[in-house]
Parts: sequence; C-alpha cells; structure tokens
Amino acid sequence: MSSRKRNKTVVWISKITFVMIFSVLCGCIQSNEGQKVVQERKETHASVSQSKRLPPAKKAVNWLLFEAENGNMPMDYLADMDDPTGNTYIDLDDIIDELYASEGETYPESELYLVRFSDDGRRIALCRESQDLNYLIIKIFDLSTTKKLYEFKVSNRDYAVMSPDLRKCVYTDDAAFFYYINQVQKTKALGHLNDGHYLDLPVFSPDGNQFVLVDSNHTVLIYDLSKNKQIQQIKLGIEGIQIEQWLYNDQLLLSSYDNDKTYVLNIKTGEKRLLMKATESPVITLDNQRVAYVNSKGEMQQRDIQTGLTIKYSNPLHRVGYNVSPEQWIQTATDLMKYRKSIPAQKIIASSTLPDQAGNSYAARNIMDEDTSTAWCEGVKGDGIGEWIKIDFGSMQELRGFELINGLAKSSNAFQANNRVKRMKLEFSDGQTMMVDNDFLSNEFPDGAIHTSFVKITIEAVEKGSKYHDTCMSGIRFF
Repeated sequence: MSSRKRNKTVVWISKITFVMIFSVLCGCIQSNEGQKVVQERKETHASVSQSKRLPPAKKAVNWLLFEAENGNMPMDYLADMDDPTGNTYIDLDDIIDELYASEGETYPESELYLVRFSDDGRRIALCRESQDLNYLIIKIFDLSTTKKLYEFKVSNRDYAVMSPDLRKCVYTDDAAFFYYINQVQKTKALGHLNDGHYLDLPVFSPDGNQFVLVDSNHTVLIYDLSKNKQIQQIKLGIEGIQIEQWLYNDQLLLSSYDNDKTYVLNIKTGEKRLLMKATESPVITLDNQRVAYVNSKGEMQQRDIQTGLTIKYSNPLHRVGYNVSPEQWIQTATDLMKYRKSIPAQKIIASSTLPDQAGNSYAARNIMDEDTSTAWCEGVKGDGIGEWIKIDFGSMQELRGFELINGLAKSSNAFQANNRVKRMKLEFSDGQTMMVDNDFLSNEFPDGAIHTSFVKITIEAVEKGSKYHDTCMSGIRFF
C-alpha cells in the first residue's frame, strides 16, 4: 500500500445554498456571452478561407478531483462528472506512478504528492518532500507526453502555492515574507506584505498576475506580481475570514468559520454580499456552469448553475463507505484515461454464485465488467468463508497490485446490508500466496511485481452485513 503523503495547498469554496448562488454567478456567465459571440464570428469568418476542413476538436471532459477517506489512508482520484454512473475514474496514484517512472530517478516515489493540476488539465504540479533535503522540489509535467517540463526548488517548509497555469509560484518561509518564482526560475523577494501580521494562504487570480490574501486584522490584501507591490486592501471586519476562490469578473468567494457564513466580495467596489450560511465545500467550474458539492447526507451531487437543475451522478466510493470531498475541477480534452491501467481477464470462474434475483445477476464475470453497480456474490449457505473466484489472464502478466471495490456497491443500503470481504488469500500461477486485509481500496504488492497467468481469490474473513449473509465483491482491477 502506498504511503504517499497528502498535502493540500489550495482550499476551495465553502458549501452554499444554490438558489442564492445562481443569481450571483449567472452575472459572471452573462458577461462572457459577448466575448463568446465575437469569438464565434471570428471562427466563422476564418473557416470561409480554409480550403481543408480541420479535424473536429476533442470534447473537453469535466473531471473533478476528489479526496476520499474511510478512516484509513485517504486517497485522491479524478472522476468524470459527465458519466452519471460514476464508473469512469482514475486513482491519482496511477498518474503519479507513470510520471515518476518517466523521470527515471532513484528517490522513493512516496516522496511525491500533488500540488495541483493546471486549470486546462494539460499539466500537473507535483512536490517532492524528503527528510534528506532542506528544501522542496516542485516538478511540472506534461500530462499528454508524461515528460517533465521543468522543476524548481522552494527553500522553505511552510507552503507553496501555484498559479492556475502552473507558471508561477508564491511561497513563504515565516508566514509573512514572501518569494515569487516564475517559469524561467527567477526568484524575487516580495518582502513583508503587511508589517508582519499573520497572513492566510494566498489565492491566485485566474490569469495568475495577482494574488490575494487576508491578514490577522481581517483585511484583504491584493498584490500585483508585475508591479511587485500591493495595489489594494479592503477592510472586511469579519472574524475568521478565509478566501476560498478568485472568480472571474473580479469577485472573491469568502467564508467565515466564526459565523459560519459565505460572502461574495466585489474587488472593484469593495461591496460585500452575504451569500448564505456555509456548511460544506462545493467547487465551481471555470466556466461557472456547474457546481459540485456534498449534501447533508454526505452524498456527492452536482447542479447546473444557470437552471438550478441537478446533474445526475452516483459516486461509487461514497456507496462503499468513503467520505468524499471535491477539490478542483479540471475541464480538459487531454486524454487522462490512459493513466488507468487494467489487465483484462480471458476467463473467470467461481466456486459458487448467488442465483439471480429480481433481474439482478451475481455472476463471476461481474467482478471485472467495470460496472460498480454489479457484483459477484458467493452462493453457499452462511458467510462464504472458503469460497473463491479465479481470474485467468490467458497468458503471463506482470501485476504490481490491484484495486478492489468491496461489497455490493449498487447502493449504500446494499453495501451495508451484505457481507464484505475483510481478509482474502491470493494465489498465483508461480506458486506464491499472499494474505490481504482489505483496509484500502488500492493495494500495491509489497515485494514488487508478480508474474502470473492467474489470480485465485479465496474469502478468509468477512465484515458482516446488517441483513444478509451473502459476501460480495463489486469490482477488481489488476494493474
């Protein structure tokens, strides 16, 4: 199991009532309509002079970065929010694995963690933190090619914040004295920005040319990087204020954890508008079209901001007991699914199978059909201890680990009602045997890759369901 450290350097918007947010944000959408019309006219005019038809542009996918935890080690993953089933997702570790391998370096992979994705999804910033180094190393990778574009050192241990395009970085080493690094790795001292008062985590403007922060006197400070000076300050007079997001059209989303409220601040006028009482943390797409959030039941939902209508989405990790929290939208045409490796099975057999019920099949093949709403369930009386399922790849394969969606993940109720596999034995064609406790969704083999033509999984212990004795597994992916 990977022990990669999770470090959050960007905090996103606090949860708000959507009836109120629509009226505020729709202004942002409407203000962009004129630009869209001009752009469309330019594109139409240009197409007349073209002798050859250009290939259609790839459609951008609405990916959402989540953090998920279930009392064990948290995991980060990307979910395709255009897939209402929730079956299209990528474990962030799969992306980091590939990028780490492309470097060809010898430092431990566990020293890498995510800083953020670029807003266009073309690049990713990873940070290397090591006990052997007295500085951090920020690495920028191209997600289309997996190549490292550049890296730079940050000689501090406080924090480093990247701009939305990953071309600029602001960091501090004493919570007051800031430094700035640009893409060509020139470092500039910005100095004490507010006479030594404590400064909250800075947030970049959408174009990356400015950043904003809050001091201990509850004053918003706006700093211009090109001018190398503070250009504006706005006194708020609100306790416990935090900047959540810098939206387009010079608006800031603010939250106060002292009075549990969310505000919209107009930077140009200084006007502050109460949005509502805050509860959880939603995130909004760059085009201000969608908002994703966790409702009062802990369920992941998304809405169309213009219409207020719910966009269907079912989160499989929440169904199997994970608490999920949205972190960042990435709207991109970059092919990210190439990072999700999966070794297909040629044949799957099981010692027993629960008979079909109410049109639902519990066949062995369900365990690798990439549909988390289906499952293999053993079919013997009792809890199914000793029952097995064998996955035959048809030829020798190199396996580094596996990802398991445990239980009957069709719904949260079905997951709780039926048994889950608590401990299982893995047997391989080379004679190796391994015992695994299913505390984690993703498991890497501790002694390195295994070469095998099959994996036989035997149920050794179960976590009992609240209603039924059937033991189920909804999906397994070997990589």
